[in-house]
Amino acid sequence: MEWKNDHNKPVYFISNKCSQTIGGVQTKIRLIEEALPQQSFIEIPLVYNQKDIKLEKLPNVEIYSKVTGRKKPKDERRINLFENNNGKIKEKLNPKDSRLIVFGVQKLFFISNKILENNEIIIFQSNRPDVTFGTIESKKVPFILLDKIKYIDKFLFYTEEDKREIMFILNNSKVEYKFKSYVVPNPSKTIRKQISKYTNNLIYMGRFDMIQKNIKEYTRLAERLYPKYKINAYGDGIRKSLLDNSKVNVGGVIKDISQVADQNSILLLLSNYEGFGNVILEAYSVGMPVVVYDSYPAARSIVTNKAGKLVPYGDIAGVENAIEEILKDEATFQMYSNNAFEESKKYVKEDIINSYIHVIWDD
Repeated sequence: MEWKNDHNKPVYFISNKCSQTIGGVQTKIRLIEEALPQQSFIEIPLVYNQKDIKLEKLPNVEIYSKVTGRKKPKDERRINLFENNNGKIKEKLNPKDSRLIVFGVQKLFFISNKILENNEIIIFQSNRPDVTFGTIESKKVPFILLDKIKYIDKFLFYTEEDKREIMFILNNSKVEYKFKSYVVPNPSKTIRKQISKYTNNLIYMGRFDMIQKNIKEYTRLAERLYPKYKINAYGDGIRKSLLDNSKVNVGGVIKDISQVADQNSILLLLSNYEGFGNVILEAYSVGMPVVVYDSYPAARSIVTNKAGKLVPYGDIAGVENAIEEILKDEATFQMYSNNAFEESKKYVKEDIINSYIHVIWDD
């Protein structure tokens, strides 16, 4: 089916959380909504907790959610997200000939085939390829999604690496698909200004957890590097006490890397996995080189040889060697810093948002 531009119809976002929270997907949603103030948007997050709200609601945005933070019966999440007992809301949540932007293929499970058939379905990749299908360590589409893939009209990938892996998963599953492909990276929300300095300080910025962020790796690395180099960790999370009792310096929560860029020289990202790793772009925007574990496909496109170092996953000695190489003298650091700042041109927020808008309205 061909879809025509109709700006009188709302654009729907289906995501884990709404744009009033902070995170990679939420930032993307909010930037699109801000760029199109005359367009109405409806957000349908899977989970909507009032305690998570960090930002003001925009006037062109409405939010509906069947699932809240309260405990629900096990099958409560197996609902059509567009069902609602309130008649007025139900009418609003009965899209036809509209655009549904869905963050992650796995969320199609919550949408009826009738809704999928009657609207344009745009998938925005929201994590590494296997996670975007809702399964880990698998090269096949989960059985419950096999009948949903054919309804996808457009698929936006982070990088060519991600596209290759996702297409492999689809072809390996012998699943029917007909979508148009786009490749658009994430934007950097940090204003470009080369302010990173040559110091003996390294930085981690993000959530303090073990499952994704691999926070224990920073404590191991700090033991190896101390006292020559210091790791400053900015953020919060359930594993904060682990960092507090190590040689890592916990610096609290910051809104943007530019607040501390002049005190740090290298960004460390040693995660078990990432979707895209926006913090790398933010580091580039302040001229900060990076050292990153090769634990997800997008890293191979984002981390270029002269802007940082991509280290085999788990090779902590390799991380140490990479740090020594980048900081061996001020001239070497400056070369990496200049290249990182040059790389940041690829992720300018306004350019990326224009690409997103093109994908949404492209007929």
